[in-house]
Amino acid sequence: MLHMPNILLVRMSSMGDLIHTLPVVTDIKTHFPDAQIDWVAEEAYTELPRLHPGVAHVLPIAIRRWRKRLWSPAIHAEIRAFLERLDQDRYDAIIDPQGLLKSAWVCKRARGPSCAFDKTNIRDRFALPFYDRTFAIPKTDHVITKNRKLAGLALGYTPDEAIRYGIRNVDHPLAWLPAGPYACLLVNTARAAKEWHEPNWIRLGQALAATGLQSILTWGSHAERERAERIASQLPGAIVAPKLTLMDATAMLSRAEVTIGVDTGFTHISNAVETPTIAIFCDSDPNHAGVIGDQYVANLGGVQQQPSFDEVLQHVLAALDSRKVTE
Repeated sequence: MLHMPNILLVRMSSMGDLIHTLPVVTDIKTHFPDAQIDWVAEEAYTELPRLHPGVAHVLPIAIRRWRKRLWSPAIHAEIRAFLERLDQDRYDAIIDPQGLLKSAWVCKRARGPSCAFDKTNIRDRFALPFYDRTFAIPKTDHVITKNRKLAGLALGYTPDEAIRYGIRNVDHPLAWLPAGPYACLLVNTARAAKEWHEPNWIRLGQALAATGLQSILTWGSHAERERAERIASQLPGAIVAPKLTLMDATAMLSRAEVTIGVDTGFTHISNAVETPTIAIFCDSDPNHAGVIGDQYVANLGGVQQQPSFDEVLQHVLAALDSRKVTE
């Protein structure tokens, strides 16, 4: 396939999954520099694909909100407007790494041939009949590798070995950031089983302070803020960040010396902006969706397997040493 001007990516949610799809955009633009790439994303996550210069248009969708009020005339009008926008372009390929009925619905309504994983990797087998082409990819591959191979098979190229997310330089002012060097401690996640123990975070933040780094802690809910504040109160000069937008978080993480985070979307953003990233897995499998990149990265722990403080600290210090070497 020598020319592929119009491509639609359908990856609506969630945050980490969108980040794992960003390298697909870089790959496509590498092999087809003149390609126009549009992206359908849930309204809460549209900032992420917009960060990649290779994305021409982001088409917001609001299925999560729509399905709560499907009887509302206002929602009906929003759905009609989305479908009208979707109908404006004819696509040479529609690529769906999400593989759910809702994403298959988008593919079916868009104009052009749709491509997805086959039964080996599809998340919802009921979606399979709605695609024009499906592709077999090893189930054991990392999710980023799967996404890149899917696009390559759909468009007729082999992805390069290097993984490039395409959003390294993020110019977005944050007046509250410290003037000096800092580390990001992403201590919260949606599920308690995925959290690393609070005493470990306190010891880690104190060790970072001894190296001259302030710690910035993030939160999403009221309970998460209380947890962040408890930990920060034990750390010299620590800052609990205000409520962050995706753009705020991306800018903060891109300027950090190192990020240490549990399995959460912000940890994957840190990896995508090429900040040295130590990912802590306490109840999920890093082989499926761990951080991977050319900078210093480490995936520690696993399903019901908390990494020790000493193991995490060892990698944090190695990550900081790696920055000194490259500077």
